[in-house]
Amino acid sequence: MAIALIVGGGMAGRATALTLRRVGYEGEIVLVGDEETPPYDRPPLSKSVIVGTADLDKVVKPAIGAYAEDGIDLRLGVSVTAADPVAKTATLSDGSEIAWDALVIATGCAPREVPIPGLDQPGVFRITRMDEALAIRDILATGPKRLAIIGGGFIGMEAAAAAVAHGHTATVLEAAPEPMARPLGLEVAERVLRWATDRGVEVRAGVGVEAVLGDDRASGVQLANGDIIDADLVICAIGQVPRLELAHMLGCDEEAGGVKVDAGMRTSVAGVYAVGDIAAFPSKWADEERIRVEHAGVAIGHGQTAAEQIATGEGLFEDLPTFWSDQGDITLNMVGVPRPADVIVWRGDQALPACTAFYLRDGKLRAAMSVSDMKTLRGVRKLFAAGVSPTAEQLADPDVDLAALAAAG
Repeated sequence: MAIALIVGGGMAGRATALTLRRVGYEGEIVLVGDEETPPYDRPPLSKSVIVGTADLDKVVKPAIGAYAEDGIDLRLGVSVTAADPVAKTATLSDGSEIAWDALVIATGCAPREVPIPGLDQPGVFRITRMDEALAIRDILATGPKRLAIIGGGFIGMEAAAAAVAHGHTATVLEAAPEPMARPLGLEVAERVLRWATDRGVEVRAGVGVEAVLGDDRASGVQLANGDIIDADLVICAIGQVPRLELAHMLGCDEEAGGVKVDAGMRTSVAGVYAVGDIAAFPSKWADEERIRVEHAGVAIGHGQTAAEQIATGEGLFEDLPTFWSDQGDITLNMVGVPRPADVIVWRGDQALPACTAFYLRDGKLRAAMSVSDMKTLRGVRKLFAAGVSPTAEQLADPDVDLAALAAAG
């Protein structure tokens, strides 16, 4: 009987395993994850999980019994220590060996290592795993706390907004002049920052972190300019890097900082697929040959596509890249592939409660970010599907029906 081995218990790996059964795969399925927790949704970690409002039964899903019902051999707390692409075997950290016909690399990303003294002491956290998020939750549950958050990307800003909304204080420390300017562009990032600070998040930008202070537990952060930020806990959210160890063992080609795949999620090695954060995939929505997108919707789509390829030899990932970011009472919804140099056109009230930023490149719509403006977002999706790019004047005018423009072609 054929065996599909999926390495990585994140959202991409989970989607691959569950989809395999739904599309009729009759072989054995082995899903290996290095965490003890069954597969779960990762976006809530930096938001509802850390502040204790998440229903963990809805975050950890499906229930562990569902894997046995689908005939999925779920192995938790183990990793792959060796793999042979010719013999098609993999050795696990528990000493067992698996012979596979198809292998899916869904290893995701690991926190970026940064040379800041004091990061390894108690009271310093990342938010990349369930156990880390629950540890933060337990501390915040004991009463109002002061958070120092190193890194002003999406994870850092989400954690800060969630904490402040639940009675804590949070200071975000960002070395770059503007948090989130790289993924969003300066103009949109400045607006997002203003929304955050209006809601009580303190941001210190353009200054580096010298060290995390504390004797036997983190008590604050010293900045490069000498300032000290007192804190009850420190969160380090300075990005992440793809986990490529297994891809290196197998000899997979790399591109764009990840594993090079085609639209069917196939790598350069026969029988090996790569999905999720590590996959550098072709996209008709981007200018580059291949892109990596570290967001849940893309990871799930990758897993579904790989499963279809394994089971039927068909299926291509051609989805419009999307992501969202919950920051307190604000949800940023992005579609398309924005670039920092894009021209921005706004529709709606930038002071909220509803607005959309359109990203134009060479006069053509390439992406859009909506806040509490789902009607416009639905119209944008229809524009992309129809291949229609309105003028800047049409995009800016709230009386122009984008869905109607898309329908008219």
